[in-house]
Amino acid sequence: MTIKIMKKILVLGISLLSVQSLIACSDNKANSSESKDDIKGTIKIVAPSGAPALSQVKIAYDAKNNNNYQIGGYKIEFNTVSGADGVKAAIASKTHDIVVAPINLGATLYKSNHTYKYAANITDGNLYLASTTAINSFADLKDKKLVFFGENTINQVVVNKVLEENGINTTNITYLASTSDTQSQLVADKEVNTVYLVAEPVLSAAKTKLNAANKEVSVLDIQTEFKRVTNGMDFLQAGVFVKDGIDSEFISDYLEELKNGIDFVNNNHELAAKYATELNIGLPAEAVLKKAIPGCNLNFRLSSTAKTSFESLANLGIKYFGGSLPDESFYY
Repeated sequence: MTIKIMKKILVLGISLLSVQSLIACSDNKANSSESKDDIKGTIKIVAPSGAPALSQVKIAYDAKNNNNYQIGGYKIEFNTVSGADGVKAAIASKTHDIVVAPINLGATLYKSNHTYKYAANITDGNLYLASTTAINSFADLKDKKLVFFGENTINQVVVNKVLEENGINTTNITYLASTSDTQSQLVADKEVNTVYLVAEPVLSAAKTKLNAANKEVSVLDIQTEFKRVTNGMDFLQAGVFVKDGIDSEFISDYLEELKNGIDFVNNNHELAAKYATELNIGLPAEAVLKKAIPGCNLNFRLSSTAKTSFESLANLGIKYFGGSLPDESFYY
């Protein structure tokens, strides 16, 4: 082989490597090689612990473990709160740029401060009725004590609709602050003939503990029954609300990352559970969480796509949405 031919091969090889490098760098818009001087700032995201937090796991994990990770030129700071009260405080204080919240809470607070707009929906319901007393159908609830969470949220709207359509009295329900509280009482198993409203993924944690004590847990799926009694209505549970005035290019890139992140969780249960455990954001242990993910019903849809379903759902319990439907400016 002549020196001239060898030089041509070397040049060709270098060119191919350069092309591959360019392709690799352009694969992830969220993880570009911008220098520290190019970072525009930090975006703060808050979500309730549980399925809403699970929707953000891929973003939160990458932000924590990759120093170069950014979305649209912004670093990401993520934290969780317990229950709707923590989310309400975050919206009222305006301390976060993105808030994951029950959809009715976001709508109600928008009417008072016009700060956070509905950008996307991320969960289609993760609610289940659970008891150590045998319950095989919703008719079995008629003589049971009901202990729920989510008072004055979309959860109450949906669960009340299910119970009323099954002839169950909804006026004597005991409400606790969060699903962690209902789960704790379910696991303690101190009250007979009591049914608890518990959300995934903590329901799976409760079942694991009770099964280890040789106790069976009966479970009824709220989502399936809601679709049945409403002839297929969607249960939009939690949404992503973005503060007015945030860089629109960032929001576009963030929503794309969020969609990809939710797809990642739904398609990679074991790895998603591993990431969530390492983040230490109040989710169950890895072995439990990976089994609970399907029941969390994570599903990304833009607010523009969800608008019709949102309004239909709001009309079932309009008082929980501030007495009227939000105007067009509410939708990002």
